[in-house]
Order: sequence, then structure tokens, then C-alpha cells
Amino acid sequence: MTHVLALALPLVVGDVGGTLKVVIGVVLALAGLGILLMGAIAMADKAIQKGGIALGLGAAMIVAGLWMVGAL
Repeated sequence: MTHVLALALPLVVGDVGGTLKVVIGVVLALAGLGILLMGAIAMADKAIQKGGIALGLGAAMIVAGLWMVGAL
């Protein structure tokens, strides 16, 4: 019985790591989408500098999140 557990444990730990990476990537991309939207609203409200920074940060977070998920 201990041999089966010794063989299965690395698979479970590896699967948890991959799942955690995907979950963090999705959360990061969704947060980036929210920041991107706030930047677009700020730019529409004529706050060009703050809106531009938020747009850039949001876009970078979306790209990082999609890269972590494996979509890029």
C-alpha cells in the first residue's frame, strides 16, 4: 500500500501546482480587465495621464495572466 502512495504523491503534488498556476493566472487576468476598464473610464473623463497608466497596467496584467494560463 505504501508503494502505491509513493507513486501517486508526486502526481497529485504536480497537479495541484498546475491547477494553482491556472487559478492565479485567471484571477490576474480578471483583475487586469477591471483595471483596464477603470483606465478607459478615466481617459473618457479626461484624466489622460492616470487613465493611460491604468490602461497600460491592466493590459500588462491581462497578458501576464493569459501567459500563466497558457493561452499565449
